[in-house]
Amino acid sequence: MNTKWLKSFKIAIIEENVDAIDSLLNEIPEFRRIDDMREAYALIGEAKKRFENEQSNIQQKMNKMKQAKKFLNVNMREPQLDEVY
Repeated sequence: MNTKWLKSFKIAIIEENVDAIDSLLNEIPEFRRIDDMREAYALIGEAKKRFENEQSNIQQKMNKMKQAKKFLNVNMREPQLDEVY
């Protein structure tokens, strides 16, 4: 069971399958071998790192969208030269 879980977790990380990672985290088996525990710990750390990177990327994209929206709002309020003359 542990080997199957570890393999499934590795695949989920590689495929960046958030649903599979979430599901596997909800059913972590009880590890009897220290090597399996260490591997699971490292894999969970890797998944965490990837999620944090993705969260940072999303935050940067959101900030860019806010800046673009703010820029567009300012430009829409300024009268166009064509309208003035």
